[in-house]
This record gives sequence, C-alpha cells and structure tokens, in this order.
Amino acid sequence: MGKRSLNSQITSMKTQQMYIRECITLAKNVFEFENLPEYIDIAYLNSVLLNQGSIAFFYDEIMGLLALPYIAVNGLDIYGRPKKIQVIAKNGYSRMLDVGEYVIMYDNTGCYPLYLDILQYAHRIALIQRVIDVNIIQQKTPRIIKCKNNEELSIKKIINDLDSDTDLISTYEDLDLEKIEMVLAPAPFVADKLEDQKQKTWNEFLRLIGIANLTVSKKERSITDEILASQGGTIASRFSRYVPRKKAIDMINKKWGDKLKKEIIVRYYDGMQTTEPEEQDDFSYEKVGDDDV
Repeated sequence: MGKRSLNSQITSMKTQQMYIRECITLAKNVFEFENLPEYIDIAYLNSVLLNQGSIAFFYDEIMGLLALPYIAVNGLDIYGRPKKIQVIAKNGYSRMLDVGEYVIMYDNTGCYPLYLDILQYAHRIALIQRVIDVNIIQQKTPRIIKCKNNEELSIKKIINDLDSDTDLISTYEDLDLEKIEMVLAPAPFVADKLEDQKQKTWNEFLRLIGIANLTVSKKERSITDEILASQGGTIASRFSRYVPRKKAIDMINKKWGDKLKKEIIVRYYDGMQTTEPEEQDDFSYEKVGDDDV
C-alpha cells in the first residue's frame, strides 16, 4: 500500500510539473519581437518578464542594446517608478543607471509577475487530469470475493488462472464454489464531465495570458458578434500585456533609434485584430445534423 501511494504521489507531481512547463511555455511565447538585436536572448527576456514582472533595457557602448533584470537603488518617484537602478547579469556584469539611461518594460499593466497565477492554473488543470486518470483506472471492474480463510489461496489461484486465459482450471475437491460470493461494483464513469471542467479551466488560463479560445456548446447558430463578444476578457488580457511592451519599445526606438539597425516592433503571433489592423472574414457556427460544429 505504501509503495502504491508513493507511486501515485510521484505521478501527480510529474503531471503537475508537465502542465507547469506547458503553461509557462505558452505564456512566454505569445509575443514576437522583430528587429531586436541578435545579442539579446528573447527566451531570457520572456522568462524575466514572466517571473519578475519587468526588465530594464539600456545601451552599452560595447555590446549595444541589452535587456537585464534590475533592482531599485535610490528609492521611488511619486508613481512608484525607480529613480536609480542596478542591472545585474548572471556572469557578474553589473551597472548603475540613472533615470534617462534605461527603459523599463513591464509584463502587464499591473506591473506584477504573472508566474504565481500561472502556477495556480497549472495546479488546477493537473488536479483535474489526475482525477480523470484515477476514474479511468477505476473502470476496471473490481472483483471482491468473500470466502473462508482456508480457501483464500485456492481462490487466488483460480483468479490468476482466469487472468492468464487458462483453458482448464483445477482446484481442491472440498472447495465449495457455490458458497463463494462475488460482488461487482464498477465506479461511475465521470471522466467526460471532468474533461469538460478541465477545458473550462484551460480556457480561463488562455484568457489570462491573452490567447484566443472558443468553446461552442450552443445548438443554435452563433453569429460573429456573439463570438467576438465572448472574447472580451481575452482581448482585455491581451492588451494588458501588449500595451506596456509596446510603450517600452516606442521609448527604446525614440531613445536609441539612431544606434539601432532597424526600428523594433512587437506583436502577437496570431492575427487577432488587437495589435495591428487586418482584414477579418465573417464566420459562424451552426448546427449540422445532430452535432455541433
């Protein structure tokens, strides 16, 4: 029992870690930076924004434009912005910067790290998935047999022979099979309902990071306006993360544009009309036969 409990805990931990990695990967990679200097590690940039909530851009006369985590050194102004910062790199590089020498990029308009919220959703999704796994395993029909103590070994042998697809099963003459009682009690199947709940939680997470998602459950026709209205939370979350990035990029282009090869651009990867105008065709979902499309 102890070994089985330990294996279950390890599986639960691995499942949660899997969803944490997947959620973090999605949250990091919804933005595309164009014309950003090649020396800047975009993966590191996204990681710092997600884990710390902000990162500082500044220009180094030798290495060019850099983006590094920072700490506030000389207090804050009336809006809570640092007056002076110290940027620190993993290799020991450090530099003090005054106001005007740096541009701070935030992950969202709330100026807080999104990492803890992502962990919450990953935990919830993993929990539902583990319940689904257990419920599916429980669909194996349990065989509970009532017998006398001296008949236990004989019953186990019979069960093993049955599970081994043995054609001929032999037992003791004094074993009374008519007095053996078997109880069949399969667990109710609820994995399908849990899968629906898991999808709802996924949609909440995707809304949080600004990825468009849609679950159509209505049997009647869903027009474009209804679908777009249902994406209001997603668009608001998207702007919450896009606006501070766009503002920082505009300031960087204005401050160091003459030292950069091209103007830096930031956008979402998909074509949802929130970062730049694009033509969008009308679409609808309607009932075909007995199935929802």
